[in-house]
Amino acid sequence: MNHPLRLMLALVGVLHFLAPLLPGLGVGQSMAIRATDEGIPPELPPGIFFSIWGVIFVAYLAFAILANIRPRAVSDQLAGPLGQAGAGNVIWMVSAQTIGSVWLDFLLLLPILFFIWQAAYRLDRIGGFDGTGRRLLVCLLVGLMSGWLAVAVSISVPDVVREALGRGVSDAPWQSLWLVLITASGLAWLFASRVSTSLWFFVALGWGLTGVFINNWYRTQLHWLAIVTVVVGAYVVWRRLRYGASGSMQWNG
Repeated sequence: MNHPLRLMLALVGVLHFLAPLLPGLGVGQSMAIRATDEGIPPELPPGIFFSIWGVIFVAYLAFAILANIRPRAVSDQLAGPLGQAGAGNVIWMVSAQTIGSVWLDFLLLLPILFFIWQAAYRLDRIGGFDGTGRRLLVCLLVGLMSGWLAVAVSISVPDVVREALGRGVSDAPWQSLWLVLITASGLAWLFASRVSTSLWFFVALGWGLTGVFINNWYRTQLHWLAIVTVVVGAYVVWRRLRYGASGSMQWNG
């Protein structure tokens, strides 16, 4: 990995923390306000669940610092897709706070998901966790970001559909929930069967679906939606634990 790419990783790592500060400087509007300005949709986890970004950002910056001061072969192989995913995430945050277009925000999520899954695929081919603290950091970063991007895409789908159909956030809540659950389940299957065996992915996915449950149990009071979320989420996680995952090894055949 050349020196400019290492510096880019560090720059992106810092920008992750600076981009959310824009509304406080009078540029745009916070994502929390934009997400609930028309009411609370059934698929939106409470704000505390988005604190997982803090863990991801800290791990990303730590990875970038280590890649600069103690470069290794694994860092070199993952730097490209991680740099692209991180840069895309910064662009997404700026767009969501300034432009606030449902369609644009959704479309920007897709390449981020692709690049972080590419990093997950490469890490799985390398061998995943090797017992060292540095590899644990990399597995944590790639797995959590891969899983949380799957959550982000899943909870964005009903927003796009409502925008296309001219619906409000409280219209057809069952349809909104099923769009989330079907998308999340499909992405979980695809990740485990074709991309990586990472369990951190399912930690992030489970965290996101728990947020959807909390949202519907306590905020929207749509208890049946909350119950269905628990049932589907528990099944997805149970299936991964019970049957395992082939991940990138699927392509060996």
